[in-house]
Amino acid sequence: MKRLTIPLALALTLVGGPLLHAQAPAASVSPPDRARLEQVLAAWSSLDVSRPAAFYAKDAGLAFYDVAPRKYNGWAEYEKGASDLVKTVESLTFRLNDDARVHLAGDLAWATATVDGEIVNKDGSRLKLDARWTSVWEKRGGTWVIVHDHFSQPLPEPPPPKPAPTSAPKKP
Repeated sequence: MKRLTIPLALALTLVGGPLLHAQAPAASVSPPDRARLEQVLAAWSSLDVSRPAAFYAKDAGLAFYDVAPRKYNGWAEYEKGASDLVKTVESLTFRLNDDARVHLAGDLAWATATVDGEIVNKDGSRLKLDARWTSVWEKRGGTWVIVHDHFSQPLPEPPPPKPAPTSAPKKP
């Protein structure tokens, strides 16, 4: 089975994109909320990496975790990896689930959610996404930007154990 490399941000964008119009974040003191999370996903769904870039801090030392490869060091590496990946993708769709939450602590916020979606590759292959997304946001100059992203897909759950065979009681 061929392994597919999917940056978290890219995967998220593809899942919700067709239903949402990506917008650059407005300079605002308003913390991220569900609508902002959907904007990030929609931006990734556009398959134009410059669109989600508006939501991310560009510091070289930041870590972004994705399904594969495991880690990007800084936005420049993440942007290149995502750009290379979208060349093989026909479409990406995301759906932010009802469990999306944003937690605030001063100039920091973190968001958690599960995301469903699908990646359709140009070769016609498809990958269903059943993912987890955590993003850490920081308020910088009146704008909230993502300083850490973690997108992952759990391994499939093992099938339930088969019941042990029962033996018939012995007759005396």
